Amino acid sequence: MLKDAIFLLFRYLDFYPLFIPLGVIGIWRWSVWLTKKIVGSFYQPLPPGYKASVSVVTPVYNENPQTFFRALTSWAKNQPQQIIAVIDYTDSACIKVFKAFAQGKLFAKLVITKIPGKREALADGIKLAKGEIVALVDSDTIWNHGTLSHGIAPFKDKRIAGVATKQSLEKPSTLAQKLFSIRLELRYWDDFPFLAKSGHQIVCLSGRTAFYRKSVILPFLPDLVNEKFMGAKVISGDDKRLTYLVEAAGWKTTYQSTAQVMTIGETNLSTFIKQQIRWTRNSWRNDLRALYQGWVFKYPVFAFYLIDRTIQPFTLLISPIYFVISLYFRLWIPVFTILIWWLITRSIKMYPHLKKYPGDILLVPVYIIFNFVSAYIRIYTLFSLNTQGWITRWHKSRLAQLATLQSTIHHTATVAIILFVAGGVYLHKYQTFYIPQASQKQLVARVLLQNTSVIAAAGSPAVLGVSDAAIPNLLSQSHEFKATDSLSTLAKAYNISLASLLQVNGSKITNLNNIPPGLVFTIPPPDYRLIPYRKFNYQRLYSDPLRILYDPQSKTVIVSGRGSLINLSDIANSVGPEYLEQVEPGIWNLKANLYLRSGITLKLNPEEVKWLRLTSNKGKFVSILAYNSDIFMKGIKVTSWDETLNDFDTNIADGRSFILVKDGSRMDVVDSEIAYLGYARPPDSPYSSYGISWRMSTGNLGKFFLTGEVINSKFHHNYFGAYTFGATGMTWRGNEFYANIRYGLDPHDDSNGFLVENNVFHHNDSHGLIFSKRCINNVIRNNISYGNKSHGIMLHELSDKNVIENNQIYDNADGIALDHSSQNVIRGNTISNNKRGVRTNKGSLDNLIANNQISGSAQYGVYLYGNSEGNLIQNNTLTNNANALYIKSNHNQALNNILDKNKVGIYFLGQASQNRLAHNKIIYSGSYGVYAKMSTGFLNFVEDNNTIWRNRKDLVAAELP
Repeated sequence: MLKDAIFLLFRYLDFYPLFIPLGVIGIWRWSVWLTKKIVGSFYQPLPPGYKASVSVVTPVYNENPQTFFRALTSWAKNQPQQIIAVIDYTDSACIKVFKAFAQGKLFAKLVITKIPGKREALADGIKLAKGEIVALVDSDTIWNHGTLSHGIAPFKDKRIAGVATKQSLEKPSTLAQKLFSIRLELRYWDDFPFLAKSGHQIVCLSGRTAFYRKSVILPFLPDLVNEKFMGAKVISGDDKRLTYLVEAAGWKTTYQSTAQVMTIGETNLSTFIKQQIRWTRNSWRNDLRALYQGWVFKYPVFAFYLIDRTIQPFTLLISPIYFVISLYFRLWIPVFTILIWWLITRSIKMYPHLKKYPGDILLVPVYIIFNFVSAYIRIYTLFSLNTQGWITRWHKSRLAQLATLQSTIHHTATVAIILFVAGGVYLHKYQTFYIPQASQKQLVARVLLQNTSVIAAAGSPAVLGVSDAAIPNLLSQSHEFKATDSLSTLAKAYNISLASLLQVNGSKITNLNNIPPGLVFTIPPPDYRLIPYRKFNYQRLYSDPLRILYDPQSKTVIVSGRGSLINLSDIANSVGPEYLEQVEPGIWNLKANLYLRSGITLKLNPEEVKWLRLTSNKGKFVSILAYNSDIFMKGIKVTSWDETLNDFDTNIADGRSFILVKDGSRMDVVDSEIAYLGYARPPDSPYSSYGISWRMSTGNLGKFFLTGEVINSKFHHNYFGAYTFGATGMTWRGNEFYANIRYGLDPHDDSNGFLVENNVFHHNDSHGLIFSKRCINNVIRNNISYGNKSHGIMLHELSDKNVIENNQIYDNADGIALDHSSQNVIRGNTISNNKRGVRTNKGSLDNLIANNQISGSAQYGVYLYGNSEGNLIQNNTLTNNANALYIKSNHNQALNNILDKNKVGIYFLGQASQNRLAHNKIIYSGSYGVYAKMSTGFLNFVEDNNTIWRNRKDLVAAELP
């Protein structure tokens, strides 16, 4: 549910540039509205209690007699000192009503005037008023109980000159009345609380009912009556004119929400629209004059409010213009977005009206249209500012006639402004949005070919990788010779030839008919062929004598005697504690180099040795070196040892102890710990001094069989955890490689047929596991590799036909890296939180990457580049990667993968070409489902059977220069 919401938020970001100006305007408008609501929420009306005499003044012309009588009665109930009605002499019906009302009421005074104009009538009434406070009231306004007492409360503050009341429509029934009610309710819910709280300048003390301090307004009556605008006498707009005269003189005005009045409103929509035009002209005239005179700028909040009102009608027309343009271009998402936005925002604006009349929710669409009509009216009235008229206050015979030509000119100017804005928006969006969108679609169609028939005709290369059946079993075995065994029965039991058995084990056989029990034979894999080569004579009549001696020149204990089985006690008894000493039970210090000549078997068992310490300090370091000999370690620990520090040797700069077996040797390490050994091999050194190593001599590959089994052991703080070169058929199972200076485990040149399983590689300073240079037919499975500074697992330089399966690999640079290595299988692995999940480059060809779980890659889940071609990425699940599949090479295929919640699903770059995507599910990508940033003339195939859905953008292309 959450990811669907996030998708819906970001899916259509390509439309956001279209919305930017509209969005900026929307943010501005609604920020202003929200600010007003927040400030207005702190507004509180003043409680009643202030006492003052009040005179009601009402100008009357053409009023409904019944309404006028109701109004008089409501005013009288509030007990003013006076009610003064200034009635036009032609309105006999209202004169009659007032006379009837005034019978017996000394506070009621009638003035019949022949002078036209509401302003003149107000001035006459104000001059006759006796009260300290004058209530200027329209003749159709009904007061509630307490209107007067609440309305005069703010006059307690001597700086207050005028008070606005809260005005509502009484029982709106027609469309015109409902629209008027919405307008009134919004004004007194929105603007007036804000203005009252923020600065005591009200935009207009409406003529329906406004309370004024008589002493303040009396001097302004000439300015009210004789107002001219652009040389013409102004008829309407008296209420706002008087408000601004008072405020310009420095007096305060405020709003009293508890002083409530009701009005009737026009029932006819046409008449209401004409009222809107008149009111809007009045507002323009007074606002523009106030801004021109500059007095409003003494009150920054009020000045901002007026400027905002001035700009508002032009910005209000932007959204319908966008709506029409979106319809024209058939951009349905913007169309529906704008519609929904209108419905939501206009419903909010209607809220104060809907609280009273919830059934009017159906008027929201009408109110939307009315808003745009109002915007048109505001622009139109700006062009016809000096047109005078007052439908309800002046008979048409009293007005100068508005020529049809003038009206046409004003409407033409208004339409021209709207068309100018619309044309500008259209041209801008056509250039900046529509053309780029169309170009994008064309580019996508050109570089991401989606026609299935064309794809089928083009064909795709077969991607095979290596299969299980194609991997020969090259694992070696071991067999301890028994008295009942013979070489022929041994060969038959393991299904190998006698010749192979002899060639692999010839160094320790002196007489093939007289083999001592306990001698451990290496069993090569069936059908394994070595180059015919005979170095050792295994048909001698006598066994070689065992010789153990110290050579002072080379500072080395030398052991010889083919077929001999020895232990540390044998060596110590021969050379003495000066070179090999048991310092405590089970703890031995080797103080000289140990060299095992051909055919020796050295067994290091926990019954004799628990910890073998190789001397290693600033002065010297010792090594164990075996040629064509076997070493068996079980249950022991072997480390360097600095006797001067009584600690391991951690300084590799001056060399450090190491173990090395060469050529036809076997070294098994079981349940043991190998630590703090090895250093970088100097250029002039003939030995692999990396820690513990299996090394085939140059020129001997194929002549000898170098192998071993390494089970349940720990390798740490070595230069390389362990190293092989030219070894075959080794088993590495259940070991831990950590904190080594370079690699955890490094099978190097021509190390083939290994089984590496159930090991843990972690926190090594380079790769956890690397097979480098022609390492083939190896199986790497069920391992854990994490926290290594470089790669979790790497195949390097022609390391082909290997299987990497069911491993857990996380928190490395690359999870799995293939460098110039082909026909490998990477399957069933869980690869997470690496910089790159799987990387192939330098001509890595025809690899199969299948059924892996790849997630959290900071750069790429799978990265193909550097002429890495013909690879198959199949049935993988890639989630939460920056780029799930990143391809810069050719002729690769991605089939049946699930790519979910990546930033980019599949990314083609540069000259990547002829790659095929089929039956993939690419969903919820944060940026792009498929993104092609291509050089000209290159294309890839995206079959229509892919599910590319709910990505922020599904298919996107860009062209490189």
